[in-house]
Amino acid sequence: MILLLNDIAMTVSLQGCKSIMPSQLYVYLLYFLKPMFTIPFTLLLVLATFLAGALIIFFLVQKYLSFLTIEDTSHATIFSFAIGTVFGLTLAFITVSTWQNYNRLNSIVMQEATNLTTIYRSLDAFQPALRDQGTQLITSYVEKVITKEWPLMAKSQFNDQYFADFHQFQLLMLRHNPANNAELIAQQEELRLISEYYKLRIERITTSKAALDYSMTLTLCLGAFIFILYHSLYAMPKRRDHILMISLLAISLGLIYFLIVCHNTPFSGPNAIQPDELNRILELWKIDSLK
Repeated sequence: MILLLNDIAMTVSLQGCKSIMPSQLYVYLLYFLKPMFTIPFTLLLVLATFLAGALIIFFLVQKYLSFLTIEDTSHATIFSFAIGTVFGLTLAFITVSTWQNYNRLNSIVMQEATNLTTIYRSLDAFQPALRDQGTQLITSYVEKVITKEWPLMAKSQFNDQYFADFHQFQLLMLRHNPANNAELIAQQEELRLISEYYKLRIERITTSKAALDYSMTLTLCLGAFIFILYHSLYAMPKRRDHILMISLLAISLGLIYFLIVCHNTPFSGPNAIQPDELNRILELWKIDSLK
């Protein structure tokens, strides 16, 4: 499926859309096709793509490249092991890397929610006028992150205007003249939390794009093609056994690539990170405001 999306991207680029890179179009396609990208559907789609692709390669090799048939000898086994090891290590590294990046971003979102909650609770130490104004700014900011900023991140986009409310909150804290020691301590704590939140937000925004760039995606696709092609060239006594082994190999590769597809774009696709923690704290804040 990764190869299919990149083929579409290259076609569009050749037709004149030079401003859109293949990796960007890949993210756009995932965003607009998101409603149909449930995890079971994506798994079936990836497995079917790999199985169909492997069988096509196999039958084309058997029909047109039979003169390149490899006999099952010790030397062929050594080369097969070498190719499998190199490709397997590359595949394992990329799979673990995308999974770690996904988990790291998921952790950042949870840290953001925790940080914002602490900022919100610390406002109780201030006078009612400042507390109410700060509460309104923080609540408005979180609402915009959920409704406006999150859909943009699914398309690897970013808009500074949705950060305006939080910036105004920071200025409110900076310009406030504490009335007592309790407010002074609370103000210092708020400014520290604001600084920490800046770092979390920037990290979330800058790493919201696809973990794999076009060159890495192309390497994965070509690696899978060469791996299946090589095993299709083997000479086996029974063709049925060869088809079965190629099919199982393709399905095994499809399972690994399915994991990459699910974790490659953390904020779009079948396993996209959702603002559940932010929604939860927003609901709690609304309940507090009614008391």
